[in-house]
Amino acid sequence: MRNGVRHRPAKRQRVVGLACALLVFASPLRAEVPYDTEIVGTNDSSLLSDLNTVSQLVTLKDKPPQTEEALHRRVEEDQPRLQTVLQSQGYWEGTVEVSLDLAAKPGRVTLTVAAGPLYRLRQVSLVTPDGGTAPDIGSLDPASFGLKLGDPARSEPVIAAEGKIALAYAERGRPFAKVLDRQVVVDRAGKTMAVTYTVEPGPTAKFGPLTIDGLTRLGQDYVERRIVWQEGQTYDQHAVETTRKRLVDSSLFSSVQIIHAEHVDAAGEVPMRLALVERQRRSLGTGLSYNTSQGLGANGFWEDRNLFGEAESLHVDADVAQQRRDLRANFRKPDFLDKDQDLTTLAELVDENPVAYTARRELAYPALEWRFGSVTTLGGGVQVQQATVTEAARDIIQTYALVGTPLVVRRDTRDDLLNPQSGSRASLMVTPNTSLTAKSLSFVSTRVDGDLYRRIGDQTVLAGFVGLGSIIGMSRDGLPADQRLYAGGGGSLRGYAYQLAGPLAANDKPLGGRSVLQFGTELRVKITDTIGLVPFVEAGNAYETSLPQPAKDMLYDTGIGLRYYTPLGPLRFDVATPLVRRNADSILQVYISIGQAF
Repeated sequence: MRNGVRHRPAKRQRVVGLACALLVFASPLRAEVPYDTEIVGTNDSSLLSDLNTVSQLVTLKDKPPQTEEALHRRVEEDQPRLQTVLQSQGYWEGTVEVSLDLAAKPGRVTLTVAAGPLYRLRQVSLVTPDGGTAPDIGSLDPASFGLKLGDPARSEPVIAAEGKIALAYAERGRPFAKVLDRQVVVDRAGKTMAVTYTVEPGPTAKFGPLTIDGLTRLGQDYVERRIVWQEGQTYDQHAVETTRKRLVDSSLFSSVQIIHAEHVDAAGEVPMRLALVERQRRSLGTGLSYNTSQGLGANGFWEDRNLFGEAESLHVDADVAQQRRDLRANFRKPDFLDKDQDLTTLAELVDENPVAYTARRELAYPALEWRFGSVTTLGGGVQVQQATVTEAARDIIQTYALVGTPLVVRRDTRDDLLNPQSGSRASLMVTPNTSLTAKSLSFVSTRVDGDLYRRIGDQTVLAGFVGLGSIIGMSRDGLPADQRLYAGGGGSLRGYAYQLAGPLAANDKPLGGRSVLQFGTELRVKITDTIGLVPFVEAGNAYETSLPQPAKDMLYDTGIGLRYYTPLGPLRFDVATPLVRRNADSILQVYISIGQAF
């Protein structure tokens, strides 16, 4: 004791403090109130989906509140949210009753939906700010901007229509049109809804002078050939968007902006400005792939997208794999002699030894390609190739020199090259071939391929492919082994090794065929933003005859794939098994690469 004050020893203070701290951290600060939520009263899948998405009781279930009072507040906040969902779906008299049972463990929240009658859209009107009728710009059926009379009176299409109405005017000569207001009148007696949009149409205008900014190396005349409107024509926003897409699709620009002036000039024209930012000219890239039948492979490419200043491109790529070494160079000269007419040249050196043959081949293919709009191309040229081929099934060496004249038609509406979620791709190639040497070797090869992609909900894509090939003019055994048709492997029947989905010799080596048929479908389901599962099933075969015989000897496979989605495209890991297994077939095939299978 000092000065009458007793001091607790320091050691004892530390022990007491530590004990208090342990008590604090060992006991929970607050309890949680776990609960389950059920929505009853409706079988409308679209309505149920929206209710589940909006409800905090559902979305925050894994984060239960700390007190019963907090759970009550969550219930109270949910009711107006769910009421809004009902109205947005056209159920304007709908109600949601909430019952809460805290005696159950965990607690139970029941949302009882009484949707009531479904209201219908009765009328859509466009008026000017002074109450007059909006200017007539031709046929403006409400269905053209997403409002079909008689459809459910839903809120989302009513809101989305504002931008579509302004766009419809802009496509008909009024670039300054805008929707100032919308008025929604719900008739509870008639169970209908009427919508009135107040439109400021703005003045009519024609395309005025065009200014192009931002070009450094690329010639301005290339850009001008991409412009689909002419000065003095009636303004059309569709022409503006088509031009922008053409420039973006050229892959020459990192930014494309098309801006009209803020006012119409004295001549009734609106000056236009095109602001461009050129991309880096050159690209360099590498990649790896693996599958059980062809082994490990590596590839690399180098590209110059503006070789001589007029958007000429040169793309050189090389593949080095256990069964194939390939060096290719592609040159493209756009607008060769005429607009939308390109000169293309392919040169290729190949040394390959797949299971069906061993081949060393040189190929050159100059061609012209014509573009029709943004999705259709037609091409034709002269293809010269020579090769030495050893057929594995019969151990026969074949040497040939061929000249062919391929004719190709393609149509591609896919929304993405590496991970398409909508659209389609179709191609037809017909190639007459004849020998350049004394040996008689004349035949016509035809190939038809198609892919289709359809989105099902927000996280699922249904994809399918079909391929059909035929050769006429020669017997199968008279054809060089590398000119025959095969099935099996990646992009084909994944349950069968490369080239093995077809007729086999006694030594289990593939013979190939004069025709091939293959088709399949897969369901691409995203589990998270970066992970997806892809079950698939496929069928097909190669045939000795010049036409497929699908009722005979069809082969089937199935499998499952894993996808890891990256900004560069999905990484693919597929495992497949044959459903019709022969002695030459392994029980599993594995594929690893970037991009979807098709």
